[in-house]
Amino acid sequence: MSDKIVDFQAGKENQLHKRKEAKLDEMRQAFRLARGEADKAASTSSSTKKKRRKSKK
Repeated sequence: MSDKIVDFQAGKENQLHKRKEAKLDEMRQAFRLARGEADKAASTSSSTKKKRRKSKK
């Protein structure tokens, strides 16, 4: 057998950290837009905006 040890927990923690950072960035951008700092938020990450569908009534 091989003596290599695979640490799945470390990879999982890294992925969770990336997800939390992405969510935090989206929240920061939303607050900036709500406060009227649209030009600063739009210039930093305009390609990361998600398209949202309007619900049909």
